Amino acid sequence: MIEGHGDDIYRYGDLVKTNFSSNIYQHVDLTALKEHLMARFDVVSHYPDPMPTSLEKLIALKEGVSPECVLVTNGVTEAIYLIAELFHGSASVIPQPTFNEYADACRQHRHIISYENNDDLTQLPRDRVYWICNPNNPSGNVLMKGFMDYLVRRSPRYSFVVDQSYEGYTKEPLLIAREMQGVPNLFLLHSLSKTYGVPGLRLGYITAHPNNIQLLRSLRHPWAVSSLAIEAGKFLITQGKPIITDLDAYLQEAERLRNNLRAIEGVRVFETKTSYMLCELESHRAADLKQYLVHKHGILIRDCSNFQGLSHYFFRVSAQGPDENDALVAAIRQYLKENGR
Repeated sequence: MIEGHGDDIYRYGDLVKTNFSSNIYQHVDLTALKEHLMARFDVVSHYPDPMPTSLEKLIALKEGVSPECVLVTNGVTEAIYLIAELFHGSASVIPQPTFNEYADACRQHRHIISYENNDDLTQLPRDRVYWICNPNNPSGNVLMKGFMDYLVRRSPRYSFVVDQSYEGYTKEPLLIAREMQGVPNLFLLHSLSKTYGVPGLRLGYITAHPNNIQLLRSLRHPWAVSSLAIEAGKFLITQGKPIITDLDAYLQEAERLRNNLRAIEGVRVFETKTSYMLCELESHRAADLKQYLVHKHGILIRDCSNFQGLSHYFFRVSAQGPDENDALVAAIRQYLKENGR
C-alpha cells in the first residue's frame, strides 16, 4: 500500500462523528455476527485452515460455480497483489482515475504501466493486463454488463481484472461469476467486507478459471486469512444479509444528497451510479475543506488529490442518513461562506 487508502479515520480518534470518507455503508447492525463470533471465539486458539477451503466451498455454492473457481483472500487488496505477482513484469493498462492499489501492486511487481494514454498504448506489448474497477472508485461510474462481456470475450490475448467490490452499491447489471467461470482471461474480484460492512475482517475473494485459481494458490502465503475471519465469512454467507437492505431507498437518498451538493455555488458533483460521488471545489483545496469539516463538525470526507489524474480540488463522499447528509451540505456551505467562494 504505497499511496494508501483515503479512509484515514484512525488519524482523528474521537473527532469523527460521521464518516463520509469510506464508501462502505456506515449504519450496519452487526449484533448477530458479534454474538456468533463470541460463541465461536475459541477458534482463535487454533491455526486456521492454511487455505480457507471451507469458506470457498460456501462461496462457490452461493455463486453457482465450482470450488476450484474461488480463492478467498485477505481482503480484495491481497487479491490485487496476488494477480500482479502472477503477471510479474507484464504490461498493465489502468484507466484513471481509479483505485490506487492497482498501480501500487503493479509497480511492486515491475509491470510496465499505462494509464490508457494513446501514446503509451501504441508502445505497449500486445500481451497486456487491463485493470477495471466496476463500479469505479472514486467516480461511481459503471460500465454496462454487455459491454464488459463483449470486451473480455473478444480480446482473448488480454487478461482482465474486473474489481466488483462495490457490486452491492449499484442497481446496474454486472458480470456474474457463474456465467464467466469458463472464460480464461478474466479475474473477478469481490468484497465480503463491503457487502456486509466488515472491512476490519479483511475478507475478499476471486472468481476465475480453475487454472488461474490454481496458479494464484501457488503464490499465496499459508494462513493468509485468520480463523475469526473465516468463521465470520461462513456465518455471513449462510446467515448474513447485505448491509444495504433497501438499495432503492439508499440510492434515492444519495441522489438527494448529490442534488443538494450541486446547489452549492462553487461545488461541482459528477454523475454516479452508486451511493458515493466525486466532487470538485472551484477554488479551494479539498485538504483544507477536509480539515475544517473534521475539526469543526466531526465530519470526515475523502480528499482525492492522491488519485492519478485528479487535482487537489477533488473530494469524494458516500451518502449516509438524511440528517447526516443535510449536516454535510450545511457544513460545506458554512466553509465556503467563511472562506469565500
